Order: sequence, then C-alpha cells, then structure tokens
Amino acid sequence: QGSGPILLDEVECSGNELSLDQCKKSDWGQQNCDHIEDAGVSCDPFTGPPVRLVDGESTKEGRVEVFLNGQWGSVCDEGWTDRDAAVVCRQLGFSGAAKARGMAYFGEGHGPIHLDNIECSGMEHALGECGRPDPGTHSCWHSEDAGVICDYVEEKIPDIRKAGDLPTYCVMKS
Repeated sequence: QGSGPILLDEVECSGNELSLDQCKKSDWGQQNCDHIEDAGVSCDPFTGPPVRLVDGESTKEGRVEVFLNGQWGSVCDEGWTDRDAAVVCRQLGFSGAAKARGMAYFGEGHGPIHLDNIECSGMEHALGECGRPDPGTHSCWHSEDAGVICDYVEEKIPDIRKAGDLPTYCVMKS
C-alpha cells in the first residue's frame, strides 16, 4: 500500500493508449478510494516467440520464420496481410511501412510450418499477440511461405503519358 495523495481513480484503458492520460478516468486528484485499492504495474518485455527474416536481399526483408518448440519454422501466407507484416516489422524494431509478400516470394523454407491464418489488427507489438489457430495446425505447403518487406518504399514508375514534350518516332518495317 502506498501513502500520500491518490491522484487517479476509475481508470479504464483499452490497451492502445500511449499514456495513462489517454485512458478514461476521473479528474486528476478526484477520487473516492483508499490506499487498499492502490494499483501497480509490472513492465516485462513480451516473451512471445522470436521472429526473423531470412533469404532477403537485406536485413529489412525476407521469409518470416518463428522460433517455436526449439526450431525455426515458416508462416503460411493464408490470410497474410500488410497488417500482419507491420506487426512482424514492429517486433523486429522497424518503424516504416510494411509490405506483405506471399507465395514463397523469398523462397521456400525447409523446416516446419509453424503458423497459419494469422489475424493481426496491425496494432500489436509482436506476432505472438495476434489471433491464430494452434501452432503447427496448417493446411499449406512451403510454396505458400509468407514474407515481409520492412521500411517499404513504393517505387514510382514514371507516367509516360505526361511526357508531352518528347518527340515521337514511327518506324516501318518491311
């Protein structure tokens, strides 16, 4: 139990807030409770399964692999979206846009397929926080391994229709 003034009461957070100030609560200093109701927080790092990217051209891209039951395995691309990719990239410490890749875009894995039908909202901090069927339950092949590109920048292709001041040449072949 603490002592001194009680600053917050009736605090309700959804889990997406960046600070207590963003949670629903009574006004600061307005309370009707006792120190027997003091709350505390333990901040432990998320201990879900580690993830890694393999077989990409850089550390920012690759096939997604998850470490479960003592071995690395791939993730199936069924239902794999940019939201899922964003969570993987966030878990790995990237902060830019994320792009999902399917159909073994970064090559086929060789170990087990650990996860399938992952459902992330895009707000999670780690893949282990997303909804999914039981690990090891899947209906896919390594040809459907999921991948991601982190810090994704879309390549802009010039629109040749707007290049009006370029000369046009026609060549006839005989």
